[in-house]
Amino acid sequence: MRPTTTSLLAFGLLIIGIVAVTLILILLGRIKATQHPKFFRWAHRIAGYIFIILYLFICVIMFQKLTGNSSALSAKDAIHAYLGIVIFPILIVKICIVRRFKKYYLRLPIYGMIIMIAVYMTVTLSAGYFMLSTARSQYIVLSDKGRLVRVNVNIGRKIVRQTCSTCHSLERVFSYVKTEAGWRDYVSRMRAKDQEILSDRETLEAVGYLVKNLGIDDTKMDVQLGMKIILEKCHKCHTLERIFTFKKTQAEWAQTLELMRSFDPYLLNDSEAHQVNYYLGKVLAKQQAGQ
Repeated sequence: MRPTTTSLLAFGLLIIGIVAVTLILILLGRIKATQHPKFFRWAHRIAGYIFIILYLFICVIMFQKLTGNSSALSAKDAIHAYLGIVIFPILIVKICIVRRFKKYYLRLPIYGMIIMIAVYMTVTLSAGYFMLSTARSQYIVLSDKGRLVRVNVNIGRKIVRQTCSTCHSLERVFSYVKTEAGWRDYVSRMRAKDQEILSDRETLEAVGYLVKNLGIDDTKMDVQLGMKIILEKCHKCHTLERIFTFKKTQAEWAQTLELMRSFDPYLLNDSEAHQVNYYLGKVLAKQQAGQ
């Protein structure tokens, strides 16, 4: 289930809880006496049933996410999970009072308020934070199964950092720049090794982040991107000084680049080679021509 859906369910739980607590306060005369006790009693009971069902449903979803996540929880997620679990025994105590221990009936609002505080803290810590971060997120539109999908880049960033690091270092990921097709193929190959590591939606979000931040548009040549690739890749075989002190024409740079690729075919893909060649031809060759 998508984070947006679970967040909406969490806010629904909070609203239903507030309604249930308000009804019991009216029923017990804490606000003012009412002439319709049966209505408020049944309304509170129905709200309570809906609250319990929705709470248990959300717990099942969260439990599946926790058991399916092999990485350690962040401090925020750990507190969120703990608060969500604490609500359960308090809810059981409240139900027992209603069903078996009528002499403690007047204490129900106290337990209701404790549950509501715990729910409020849990929802704002997770769903509230998610909604705020979503509103401030960057997005990219990608094609998925013949339709255009708006992908949250910030969620993709979190998926890449948490999931990709379980198999290899993140340096391996960030050392590449690829076209959208290249990143789709790269993520698909990683996913083929373990189909459970990413869902279809998470795969699309990871690709969205990679394309947005490490993507190459073959129709646009970028000097800055070419320099970035040189700084990240070329030092693996020799010093960067060797590049910036050579004097070569644009044609000679192109020949040198192909020679380096012949030594290591995996050093640069075609898109990276185009960007590097553009940088060498436009920056270094131009400077040397004027010397």
